[in-house]
Amino acid sequence: MKRYLLDTHLLYWWMTADARLGKVTQRIIANSEIAVSAASMWEMTLKNARGKLPLPQGSLTEQLEAQGFVLLPILPRHIEASRSLTCAHADPFDRLLIAQACDERLTLLTRDAAILGLGLDGVVKG
Repeated sequence: MKRYLLDTHLLYWWMTADARLGKVTQRIIANSEIAVSAASMWEMTLKNARGKLPLPQGSLTEQLEAQGFVLLPILPRHIEASRSLTCAHADPFDRLLIAQACDERLTLLTRDAAILGLGLDGVVKG
């Protein structure tokens, strides 16, 4: 079974049943092992605190685990891996997700044009 790390926007679209996710990506998520980074949870929480992203009530951790997602902590080796990225991408959350996917041998599933434009191995359009 293919193992994916979800980019934050795809995770949010899944959580909110957003039509932008698309049927193909919905099937990939439903039929694959999905990891969610603590970085994505942190990013959504920060945006929610600024009033930019409504989140459901209750524990995000419990909701994600109920979906069967594997929660991926931010480990020191992930931070070290982000230091060695050669791609020129400034967003720290995206850099961490790229580093985590590489370090954990996960495929990063994203719709982010800036990430996709880097042409990195292990990154696919979701």
